[in-house]
Amino acid sequence: MYVIDINTSIGKRVDEDPRHSPAALRAELDAHQVAAALTYSQRGVDYDYRTANREVTALHQTHPWILPVGILDPRDPQGWTDDWAYCRGQGVKAIRFFQVAQRWSTQSALFQKLLKQFQGHQIALMFSSIDSYTGWDGPLRVAQMTADLGVPVIFMDTYYANLVEVLEVMQTFPHVYLETHWLAEVDAVERVVGEVGADRVLYGSGHPARSMQKALNQVLEANITPAEKEAILGRNAQRLFSLAPEVWNGRPELTDYEPLRFDEEILDIHTHLGFWLRQPHEEYDPTRMIARMKRYNIRCSVVSAAESMRYDTAAGNAAIAQVVARHPELKGYVELNPLQYELSCADMKRYLNRPEFAGVEIELTHIPCATGGPQVRALMAEIARYGKPVLFMPATGGDAEAERDLARSYPAVQIVHAHGFDPAWAKIVADTPNINVEFCLSAANHHHLREALDILGPKRVLFGTDQALLGVGGQIGLYLDARMNATERQLVLRDNARRLYKIPG
Repeated sequence: MYVIDINTSIGKRVDEDPRHSPAALRAELDAHQVAAALTYSQRGVDYDYRTANREVTALHQTHPWILPVGILDPRDPQGWTDDWAYCRGQGVKAIRFFQVAQRWSTQSALFQKLLKQFQGHQIALMFSSIDSYTGWDGPLRVAQMTADLGVPVIFMDTYYANLVEVLEVMQTFPHVYLETHWLAEVDAVERVVGEVGADRVLYGSGHPARSMQKALNQVLEANITPAEKEAILGRNAQRLFSLAPEVWNGRPELTDYEPLRFDEEILDIHTHLGFWLRQPHEEYDPTRMIARMKRYNIRCSVVSAAESMRYDTAAGNAAIAQVVARHPELKGYVELNPLQYELSCADMKRYLNRPEFAGVEIELTHIPCATGGPQVRALMAEIARYGKPVLFMPATGGDAEAERDLARSYPAVQIVHAHGFDPAWAKIVADTPNINVEFCLSAANHHHLREALDILGPKRVLFGTDQALLGVGGQIGLYLDARMNATERQLVLRDNARRLYKIPG
């Protein structure tokens, strides 16, 4: 099976990071047995699309399996005509647009003038499906504008927030295709194949900002046929871009249809049950969650209620108490609401002395409360009395100092930062030993995970999946791409969780 990755890039804005170089791209493709990649240059997004197009076509000349993706910018009406001619002459297979990053609109007269140039040509057009305020505004409009051009349109960056709308657009417009790297939700790939068929889905990774193995695992773990996996991972791209076999001659083949996984036992400290509109309606039935755990050798998961963080704190905690009492593979979180101090304290008193409860959770992105505010501080003082860790999500992405100050004020509380953070955040909290981190996220950065290991040390990094919203295989792939050594794996995958959450061996 020759894998073709349709979503890679080189270059990064104002940053000479070697992980964004052509050499790094080639190394990642080889390491993941990916035969070929469609690649654009970030230079074309942030600075000069003309030079960017020449950069990727030159790369193709020396490495034929790296296929150039051109960028055209409607803000330069005098220049894009010439560069479209250049891309045609160089055999460019796709043109990609970045309306939000470049601050223009697909509704503009200039863009609609540009679109007319593609009629009758063998070219694919790539758009981010979330390049709009809600992620719902763009797909239908783009599909309508391109319906009569006779060219395929590929939506990138589709995820659970707008997937249902993109699928509806695809069912109406057969020229629309979907790229996979953000399809991290449980059963997302199966759902797409079931609604529009495997022939209109193409594998992409989002390299270098996104994990290649995470994206591969999301396809490989799907409950679809081997033929459908082959179509998504490479055959559709071969057909859509009219690729000759010479492109992948001598390139690696992917020989295993199963997702990669760890051999070691794993403890998962970030999962949820309860209704969530964007996930399969498993409610409070953990049957499928436990089945996914067994598939990936996860011995124990710590679970909270989506209901508690979104609507009714007490009802969700009560439901989780019933689940964990019946299923020894699961431990419970008590969800806390800083705006409901008395209720939160009562629920800690009610549940935290039970052996099946391992910690508490505070997710401030769902509750309008400041990270360092008095309500959170009051709860932290109560949490400290129980000696339990808190899975914690700050209110905003700029709250590193507030989180550090909170942890320093309550050094007896072990904070596990949810959903990961970047190296700048890691450096701010590096000298605060009771701040730990896990990295479950639908579009996660494996470089940030690796940097957290290096900055904080492996004793402060834990494993989480975000079940039952996100699939397990993708998160496994993310941690695999951090390339942990044996000592790091032992700590991150189980020992740190066993120590902080007091989970028996």
